[in-house]
Formats: sequence, C-alpha cells, structure tokens
Amino acid sequence: MKSPTTGRDRRRAATVAEIKAAARRLLVSGGTAAVGLRAVARELGLTPPALYRYFPSHEALISALVADLYDELTNTLTDLQNADGEVDLGTRLYLLANGLRDWALAHPAEFGLLFGTAVFDPEDDCHEETPGHRAAMRFGGLFKELVAMVWHQKPFPYPADDVLGPVLVEQLTAESEHFHGMPAGAIYLSLNYWNRLYGLICMEVFGQLHWVLPDATAYFEAQLFEIGEALGLDCPMPE
Repeated sequence: MKSPTTGRDRRRAATVAEIKAAARRLLVSGGTAAVGLRAVARELGLTPPALYRYFPSHEALISALVADLYDELTNTLTDLQNADGEVDLGTRLYLLANGLRDWALAHPAEFGLLFGTAVFDPEDDCHEETPGHRAAMRFGGLFKELVAMVWHQKPFPYPADDVLGPVLVEQLTAESEHFHGMPAGAIYLSLNYWNRLYGLICMEVFGQLHWVLPDATAYFEAQLFEIGEALGLDCPMPE
C-alpha cells in the first residue's frame, strides 16, 4: 500500500484507521450485526454523513475491515513460518494449521466475520473485486503454495479422474494453474484436507466440540498428524 505523502493524506489515513478500529471494537463486542455505519459514527463522535466521506457504503467498510483482518492473519502465519529460518514441509504445515487455529481461538468474532462472509466469485459479473477478496486470496495462497510444494517434492497418491466424475474434474483442472500444475485428484485431496482442518477449527471456535472434548488441542493435532502422514510429511507427533 502506498504511504500517504501529504499532511492531508496522512490525516485522512489516520481517520480511516480510526474508523476501522472502531468497527473492529463493535465487531468484537456485538458481532457482525453491530458493525453499522451509524454505530461506528457514534463510536467516533462523527455524523453519518461525515463517515460517508471515507466509506461510501456499509459494504465498503466491511470489505476494508475484512482486508485488514486477512492481512493480519496472513502476516501472523508468515511470521510463524519464517521465525526459525528454513523448516521442512511437515513443520510448515504444522505451523500454518496451528497458527490459524490459535488466531481463530484468540479472535472468534474476527474469525466469524472472515469465514462467514461470502468471498467474491470471479465468474459473477455482478460483483467487482474488493480489497477483502484480494486479501482473502493472499491468505489462501499460503496453503496453495504449501500443498504445491509438497506435491512437487513428493507426489502423493490421489483418486483417478473416473472416480471423481467429469464435472468435478473439469472444475478442479481449471484451478490447476493456481496449484502450480497439480492434477485434479491431488487438488481434490488437498481441498478435502483443508476442509477437514477448517471444519475442526470452526467447530471449536463456535463451541460445538465441548460436548465431548473440553480441550480439542490433542484432537486437532492428531488430525493434523494423520493429514501429514497422508501427504508423506514428517509432522510432529501429537502430545
């Protein structure tokens, strides 16, 4: 992002930051429904028309907040990967998955906004690409890059095309470029594993595992170890 160069630009940037910070406070205290333009204006002692000079709509404010949160999450996970210099792919998977879980548990309201907000569909001509969408794609790129690195280092077994069916294979093949040339079946398994981890995190964040697991850490790590083994990675054993 280009840094403000004039005093006016800096003042505007500071006000925008204050608006987004107020929106995040409302999100944390009252959930997504609490983040309205009028509520944010009241929080900052502004009039709603004044707020429109910075964000023309509620959707624009939410997209900007989503972008900031995705960037925060992406930076957190990137820093985890880079903290110890070069790490093997199994450790990288462990760091990314546990980093995502830790961030989600520490920021349940923010996690709910990010993963409960529809992501821009590039095939839908009725929508324009938003800052939130671009930030979501940067976040997703962390996991795409990792699984592509795993595949190219040591290809793992995957279902044949005739098992998946032509409709699914066509869709997955269309995404192959974004997975550095991985075949449809390998992308299919990668999507399965992502959904498995993401689903576990959602269940835990939203309190759906308490009925059997007071602490889901060991269960999550056991699942992560299974996924690592299936990908041929040397992930840390569950404690």
